[in-house]
Amino acid sequence: MSCALWSDPQEARQTLAQALRLAIDAGKVIRELGVEMAVMDKGLGHDVVTEADRRAETLIVDGLAAAFPDHRIVGEEGSGRGPETALRCWHVDPLDGTANFSRSIPYWAVSIGLAWRGKPVLGVIHAPELGLTLEVIRSQGVWLNDQPLAPARAVEEDPRRWIVAVDWPWDLAERQRTCALLSALAPRIRQYKTYGSAALDCLNLARGRLDAYCISDVFSWDLCAGAAALQELGFSLADWQGQPWRLGRGAIRACRPGGQELLDACCHRAWQDGIILPGESACS
Repeated sequence: MSCALWSDPQEARQTLAQALRLAIDAGKVIRELGVEMAVMDKGLGHDVVTEADRRAETLIVDGLAAAFPDHRIVGEEGSGRGPETALRCWHVDPLDGTANFSRSIPYWAVSIGLAWRGKPVLGVIHAPELGLTLEVIRSQGVWLNDQPLAPARAVEEDPRRWIVAVDWPWDLAERQRTCALLSALAPRIRQYKTYGSAALDCLNLARGRLDAYCISDVFSWDLCAGAAALQELGFSLADWQGQPWRLGRGAIRACRPGGQELLDACCHRAWQDGIILPGESACS
């Protein structure tokens, strides 16, 4: 992968440095604007966007387009630049965790990931309020605040010690699958957490604070950077039907080695049983 993608390791590091600078600058813009800016509904009634999202995305997309004019760029807030046939595509979430940000909850991050031929290969997750910055280059390593992260450790044998992060998809029907997964996991694991930022859930899985992360419907810009880090460290990634995970909109189950069997069984059950008739509840 690295030989075909990069002319040499230094090119990869220069590319990462550009993404890191843009992530840090975007974080400064977001913090300067703050939550006093208007919070707008995306039209779904439960998903929001702020002026900070839009200004940060413009900064990042403009910077990437200037530095890499032959790359494709897609952003959560609708930005699209570069040739659609490009083998290199940036996936940008300028403010992952907008709902948290809009309520002054500091669990949000800037996420910038690069995919090559549809596979995550490089990325940055920058969480200025938490003082955390993760960087990754496939085949070179993962760093948290400039310190290398160790490969993934196996889960503990007893799942009653596991902590699993889940999240609510914006698609209301998909939330039934989340309820079904929680019902399947509740008797088996220690706790589940819902933090509201896919990028930071990936970061905390990578640093060993979580045992798994599951969501039934998520977008490429939420996961490109985080998935690159998890794959580099040896975590197991799949969809909820037991198939290898692929970048794009869809489900993901990410876990430490050894957690696949139980989590895949629970995810598969939730995938099959979670879409139910109106008026019913998978959480009851």
